[in-house]
Amino acid sequence: MNNIDYAFGPQSVFLFDRINNKPIEITNDRLNYHAIVDAIKADDENLVRDLLDENQVINNVSNGRVIVKGNTVTLDGKELHSAEAKKLLDLVSEGATNIDRWFRFIEKLHDNPSYHCRQQAYNFIAHSGMPMTENGNLIGYKGVADDYKDKYSGKFDNSVGQVLSMPRSDVDDNPNHGCSSGFHVGSHDYADSWAGDDGRLMIVEYNPADIVSVPDESGYGKLRVSKYTVIAEHTSRQKLNDGGYGNITSIDHNHLFNWLDHRVCDAVPVYFREVRHAFPTVTMTDISESITNNSHYHPDYTFDSDVNDYTIRFQELPH
Repeated sequence: MNNIDYAFGPQSVFLFDRINNKPIEITNDRLNYHAIVDAIKADDENLVRDLLDENQVINNVSNGRVIVKGNTVTLDGKELHSAEAKKLLDLVSEGATNIDRWFRFIEKLHDNPSYHCRQQAYNFIAHSGMPMTENGNLIGYKGVADDYKDKYSGKFDNSVGQVLSMPRSDVDDNPNHGCSSGFHVGSHDYADSWAGDDGRLMIVEYNPADIVSVPDESGYGKLRVSKYTVIAEHTSRQKLNDGGYGNITSIDHNHLFNWLDHRVCDAVPVYFREVRHAFPTVTMTDISESITNNSHYHPDYTFDSDVNDYTIRFQELPH
């Protein structure tokens, strides 16, 4: 780039605009970080300048459908609730350039037949650590007993792969009732506490259209739904990322490589636990395949005894 100098730091990119004689630092928690890194790699100075405006990032990935003005976010001219907008910002901050899953999430949420349920839902989906799946569903958590049965009645099997459902009319839609009829899905903190030391924490997937009520108690830490699917046992019991969640049954190696490529810059490593945080079922083999199949690099694993974890770096393949 002729008029912008740059350098990558461990958790940021430093820019110097020689036209305006202005230094700029974009840290990796900023919405425009990953988009700017991609523009630098593409040697596109004009795009870098455009992306210095975070609102432009949203405009680009949504093809102009989402506009940010101050604290107001609109989709096709209609103002979004802050919880809906946060899901979009979470996804984009991960470096996503395709936000189809967010559009599917919006469509499903608005397909919920009850206006009152939709308004209650915002109190729950604003919790952190509950990303979206590719098909626009949401991820939540459920604390269960050691035998995978629900702790309340001991009747419902929550082992991986189970789909639990009941007629919507059988689910209590009164948010003033804490424990009542219906299937309960929790935020990470609520479900992890409910599981306790003697239980298990499960990852579940549910359609926003199936939300029936969000009890007022416990800081809106749980909701009642008419249907959900158990997709994984969360053995690490760590909170997931807020953005997008891949297919739990198989690793998308292209998605995994793009995620790694955004984070391993200038030989700065990423820890294996960080990868597992974003891809709970990932293995070292998955990481190796995603890197070697999508680039000219190969992975370099080094055990860091100070943090008791492996670091992952990109290394040039020998000629």
